[in-house]
Amino acid sequence: MFRITKNGASVGMTEAPTYIKQHSNGSFVLCPEPEASGIAFAGSVYHLLGREPLEGAESVMLEEVDAGTEITRANETNGIVFVTLAESGGIDATTAAEHADLFAEWAYPIKYKEGQIRRYGGALYKCVQEHTSQADWTPNSASSLWAGTSDPAEEWPAWSQPVGAHDAYSAGAKVSHNEKHWISDQDGNVWEPGVYGWTEAVDGA
Repeated sequence: MFRITKNGASVGMTEAPTYIKQHSNGSFVLCPEPEASGIAFAGSVYHLLGREPLEGAESVMLEEVDAGTEITRANETNGIVFVTLAESGGIDATTAAEHADLFAEWAYPIKYKEGQIRRYGGALYKCVQEHTSQADWTPNSASSLWAGTSDPAEEWPAWSQPVGAHDAYSAGAKVSHNEKHWISDQDGNVWEPGVYGWTEAVDGA
């Protein structure tokens, strides 16, 4: 595998470079690598640095690289982009849950910032308050620090005590609590099901 770079930026990758040289009549012709002045790639002609000049062609470098390493690097980059989009709200909870393996496992002692998403016990949690994690502040038990990013595909996710307007339940939200199913009666619902603001669902309605 060969990487083509121009001024330090990647132009593309190719398994077999198309080597060219300039004929005496000015046209470009294919040739073996030792005779080449440049390469043809994606419909464009490029001059290879250190070779005979090609008039009007931009200069590039051709570097042989390990294909497996390049694929791994690309996957890692894509994973970082995916996590960043999820943390900014650009990716919905269902899609994020389908790719939970891209998110780092929760650990301690780590300084977490609001909005960061981590994996714990197979589920995803979003940090709702900046803090330095401790062994007993696990995401599933520290509701003032973490909120579960419930997969919308799960119809009755477990109720979690809201800590503010950012994670309060909206009208019509469905949860399970104390082995029963509940539906929120109002927006901004921060009360516990069975105490106020919820209607018990009968027969899974």
